[in-house]
Amino acid sequence: MFSIDANSIDKSLPVPVGTQLYGLLSYALSFGGIAHGTRLQSVRQLAAELGIAPMTVAQVYQRLRDAGLVEMKHGLGAFAVSDMKKHGVDNLPVSSLRADIEVLIGKAEKLGISTLTLNSMINAQSLLRRPKAGLKIVFVAIFEGPGRDYVAQLKPVLATNDQVQLVTLDSLRVTEELRRISTEADIVLTFLHREAEVQALIPEARVLGLRFIPSVRTRQALAGLDPRTRIAAVTYFEEYIAIMRPSVREFAPHVSDIRVTWLSSPDLGEVIAQCDAVIFASGADHVADLVQPGVPCFEYRHAPDPGALEGVLVPHLADLRRSKIAGNETGPESDIPERGVAEG
Repeated sequence: MFSIDANSIDKSLPVPVGTQLYGLLSYALSFGGIAHGTRLQSVRQLAAELGIAPMTVAQVYQRLRDAGLVEMKHGLGAFAVSDMKKHGVDNLPVSSLRADIEVLIGKAEKLGISTLTLNSMINAQSLLRRPKAGLKIVFVAIFEGPGRDYVAQLKPVLATNDQVQLVTLDSLRVTEELRRISTEADIVLTFLHREAEVQALIPEARVLGLRFIPSVRTRQALAGLDPRTRIAAVTYFEEYIAIMRPSVREFAPHVSDIRVTWLSSPDLGEVIAQCDAVIFASGADHVADLVQPGVPCFEYRHAPDPGALEGVLVPHLADLRRSKIAGNETGPESDIPERGVAEG
């Protein structure tokens, strides 16, 4: 993950330095750059390093706290919110299986059964055990197109009778019916850095923020760029403009000429015309219409972090199923109506 230093803030951009810093830190906290539980630099230390006012840094830390990304400890400073503490992973039933798994692996080794074969046996057996309770899941995305892809990437860890409804954050803000559906769902999934915002819209719902990382396809496309390429990096949200250059450079360190802008910037067309390749953040796909034929143009797409799926989502779903099964023991399970994709 890219580092945040004096070169991270571009004071020549028509975007406030506080906005840039918030985008940088919220991105790093949400997409894996800062380990959870890590103590952030003090306000004065970070302000001095970046060459900005301490009050600006303090305001950014407050925004991060309000977004649920950091916790402030009196006299100690700001700390990245711990997934383990936040979601109680250590207390989930899956943690108690670790010793049993170790015993099973040891027994398989004594019988001459490889770990690969053991995995295949477990997978085959699990396919024969249809879950007794399907879950109603809502996924809150920022943009509908990428959201459909994210839901598809979540499907492998879901049960066949789980039902997922996709809604956009904008539609959730303005549609009471979607807020009702989300509140009644067994769980609402969204991005880690949007969890507090979604929870505020549906305070009675069970909301779980998931960590996302740059997709394999994105990393490969960036690594394959010619070192001489002049890149135009375009974001949809103005507040995330400062993350574009370090995000691209993380996987294309051999490319030095990276120019950043955002979708509604007045110089967008000029920047694109001066570059040999265009990389755009999710939501800014209309940029492709401005690119000349033959010029490489692709999305900087993210994907669910496999570690978050296995260590956070799967245990939560298992816990929900067990609770739902226990609640249905006194009566027949009701049918769950099929729902379509809500449009923003």
